[in-house]
Amino acid sequence: MNRKNSNKKGIILLIVALILIIAVVVGIVIFINNQRYNYELSEIQDGEFQYYKLEKDGKYGVIDRNGNVIIEPTYASIDIPNPTVGLFIKSDDNQNYSAINENGEDILTEYDSVEAISINSITSNVPYEKSVLKYKQNNLYGLIDFEGNKITENIYNSITNIDYKEGNLKVEQNGSYGVINIKGTTLLNTEYDAIMADGYYDDESKYENAGFIVRIVTDEGYRFGYADRTGKIILDTLYSEINRITEVDSEDTYLITASNGRYGLYQNGKQILQNEYTDISFDANNKLLIVQKDQAQGVVDLEGNNIVPIDYDSIIIGGKYIDAQKGDETLIFDALGNNLNTDIISYNQVNDLAIVIDRNNNYNIMDGSGNKKLRDNYTYIEYFNNNYFIATKDGKTGVIDGNGNIVINVEYDAIQAIDGANALQAIKTDTNRTDIIDSNMNIHEGITNANISKKDNYIKLYSKTEMKYYDLSGNEVTYKELFPNNQLYANQRNGRWGLVDGNGNVVVNYEYDMVTEQNGNVAGVKKDGKWQVVNTNGELVSDDAYTISWLDVTFLGNYYRLNNSSAGIVYSGTVRE
Repeated sequence: MNRKNSNKKGIILLIVALILIIAVVVGIVIFINNQRYNYELSEIQDGEFQYYKLEKDGKYGVIDRNGNVIIEPTYASIDIPNPTVGLFIKSDDNQNYSAINENGEDILTEYDSVEAISINSITSNVPYEKSVLKYKQNNLYGLIDFEGNKITENIYNSITNIDYKEGNLKVEQNGSYGVINIKGTTLLNTEYDAIMADGYYDDESKYENAGFIVRIVTDEGYRFGYADRTGKIILDTLYSEINRITEVDSEDTYLITASNGRYGLYQNGKQILQNEYTDISFDANNKLLIVQKDQAQGVVDLEGNNIVPIDYDSIIIGGKYIDAQKGDETLIFDALGNNLNTDIISYNQVNDLAIVIDRNNNYNIMDGSGNKKLRDNYTYIEYFNNNYFIATKDGKTGVIDGNGNIVINVEYDAIQAIDGANALQAIKTDTNRTDIIDSNMNIHEGITNANISKKDNYIKLYSKTEMKYYDLSGNEVTYKELFPNNQLYANQRNGRWGLVDGNGNVVVNYEYDMVTEQNGNVAGVKKDGKWQVVNTNGELVSDDAYTISWLDVTFLGNYYRLNNSSAGIVYSGTVRE
């Protein structure tokens, strides 16, 4: 009897051990499989750049972060796929591409050609894939890393980027397209006529969780399908149109589809609304859908529940209120579908207050008890921060608080928030002066005919003859406070500009129309419409004099930074008249 019990216990332990081993093996397999889809993208800040593209008289080379030429500008083009790595892609006039190192020596010569892979400059300050290259062998392309190690074989007719989907590459075989990632993992087989990213973005993962809209050609025309970020097919290629609702969290993928001219809704591949609507539009504020059947409109939520019956001529959603019109009748509903007895047609919650609009299109501020806080009618109100609102009345704009008290007189022609800062810019058109209003509503007198530029940690206000600096809260600061380790600082005296050291000693005399601040070991000086470059001792770097049309000029070495280049940061030594 004891022996039988012992055998049973042994069998049970063996089964448990086998189950554990299987679980571990399955876990390892899943982990390894997931690793094929996971990769890290390099995020390179401007201050980390070691190399920059150099243009001179239509030819290209490379300078380092101190402005020294390390690759002479003799090539038809130069690409710098990763500005922290000394690897560059050069080409001749016949578009023959090859790789060189920072000494100008040919590398990766075992391949017929090597190219950088361009990406959309909107998604990255470096417009290339930063860890992989494409190589060409026997007229077919494959993928390698920066050391020349093969990631894929040369089996593709082309390899290109997918807009807004860094780390994923569109590959072509015999006229059909698929997707691989920078690890070489195949996400989508090469069987589609076209592939595009769905446009989903969030601040944490950026475009990583975006999926793919795929397209084929049929006898009836184009048909679209959808795959998630790993290439898993969610919807087959059956639809004449597919659009993702990108304002909803990535855990749920909502797709508006069209079939036979009728629209429907899918959630994670499950159909929520049948394709029976003539139109569907999404209100991101309330996560609601305005749906239309023939001429009638209504509102449903993302679970398909009716909020407002499909029985109205038009639906307009203003904040948390739904304005439903039928003939001469107008009804107001809240976001839950409750019919409200109110003259308010738009209600936008801001902290414990709300910006509201009445039927006469007058703006007001309302508290949580429904009390209007403003006696005066405003034609526009916009929330800024804390308890402050930008308000417009009689064609002029100022700032009020939540109780309607005027904080900044309603006398400016325009006031708007500075993107990425906690400050406002305010403009008067009669003087064409731009003032800066800080986060505590203090006005800092600005500059006439000014331009504004928001940098990483400060705001620059500048014109042809003047410049001022502010922190990101709008407080005026000196450039010395921002960059205390510089050796040169711009200074103005009697309408002329010069450069001084940290103690205020004059290094460059006050004889210039304008100067730049120090960048690297140089600064720019402008006289009679021409720019030249001085070093930290105030000596001219060269005799070259540049005519530059834009105002926010930056020099590095003897070269000026080109404005709005789609090829990343490019410096030029071309003398333009």
